[in-house]
Formats: sequence, structure tokens, C-alpha cells
Amino acid sequence: MATVTVNGFLNCSDGTCIPLQVDMAEGTETNLDVNSTYAVATGVGVGDYAPGKTVVSGGVGAPNGIAYCYVLRQGIIVGLISPSIIGVQNQGNQDLPVSVQLQAGDLLRCMANTAADRELAVYTVTSTGTQRIFVVTPSGGATNNPVDLQTGLGLGSTLQGQTIISTLCTSVDGAKIDGGGVVAVNEVGQAIGVAPVSDPGEAQPQYSTQRINIQLNYAWQAVTTS
Repeated sequence: MATVTVNGFLNCSDGTCIPLQVDMAEGTETNLDVNSTYAVATGVGVGDYAPGKTVVSGGVGAPNGIAYCYVLRQGIIVGLISPSIIGVQNQGNQDLPVSVQLQAGDLLRCMANTAADRELAVYTVTSTGTQRIFVVTPSGGATNNPVDLQTGLGLGSTLQGQTIISTLCTSVDGAKIDGGGVVAVNEVGQAIGVAPVSDPGEAQPQYSTQRINIQLNYAWQAVTTS
């Protein structure tokens, strides 16, 4: 796996920004720290660099794209950061679905994709402000079930009783994905909602408004044709 440079910025409500940069191995989740070129800091996490500041927008990019990026606080995802391929940014820094007031110890976690990686990620935000990331790596034509990044559990087990109001989904598979995107299905396999998928090589992924009520045994399905 190659080592690539990942860059980005987090924009704060007071008009300041937090510059980001780290060299990371593709396919390995890594802390994305403050860029010492533009800040008097080296190897410092975002929470220790700017405790108390509120992050309202941002974005990160890598040469082959970002599978996912999020703010981690004591084992819980508290912020979702827009991913992109460097040079393919039609939107630029996107508003966070839920703004984050940073605390000391908060980390920005990120995974850069390899050129051949088919990693698919679904960012989800619920009406209660819960934020989760579901991932799967398709390997051919199949029904693939994205599971929670942190627990490995499915959609229903993770978000039972909650309502998804926003999604962002990224995958390089493009037209290989059937059904118009990643489909949420109920316990008998009927579609109850869909998260549109964006190929980051073609356009920067965007958030989509949803209203998907989740119960136990519901699942995400990403059906690939090859």
C-alpha cells in the first residue's frame, strides 16, 4: 500500500480554520492532525489544538479518495467530515450535518483509499443527532450489507427506533450499483428508503435528505452487478 498525503480544513463558527495534513498508508485508518505548515503545532489532534471552538464545515481529500472521516470523542462519532478526491471538489467545504464543539482529546480519524479499493461508506444522521458510518467492500456481483464501522452490527441493530434524516454515500462502483443507491430494507426485504451513491472520481459526494424509520432486523443493501 502506498503512503499518500491527506489534506483538509475544518472551519469554525468564529471565522477561523483548522488546517489538516498527514502522510498515511492507504487502507489504514489514521489520525488526521493539524498541518504544521499553517499552524504552530506538530502532530497535534484537532481537539487539543482548538478546544472550545465549534466546527461548522470542512472537508478532506486524498489522491484516490477518502473512505470516511469523522471526529471521535471517547469512542463515539460526534462529527462527520465530507470526503473527496483531491482536485474533484465541486462543492468545497461542506457544512457538517451536526456542528461539533471541540473538546481536548477529540481526534479526527480518516482512512484514505487505495486506487483499487471498492470500499463503500454510508454516512447517516438521525433526528436525534446520532451519527454513524456503515461500510462494506464489494468484491464482485453480490448483495452487500454495509455494517456499522465501530461495532460491525447491521442497520437495525445500530439505529433501532431512530429516523434517518440525512445520508452521504461514497463508492467508486458507480453504475455497478443496482437500485439507485444503497437501499434500506425492512425485515422482509422491502425497500423503505435509499441513500444515493456518488463516485468521488466524478463528483464530490453530497448529503441527501431522507426520512427512513429504522426498526430491528432492517438492513442496508448495496447490490453490485459485478
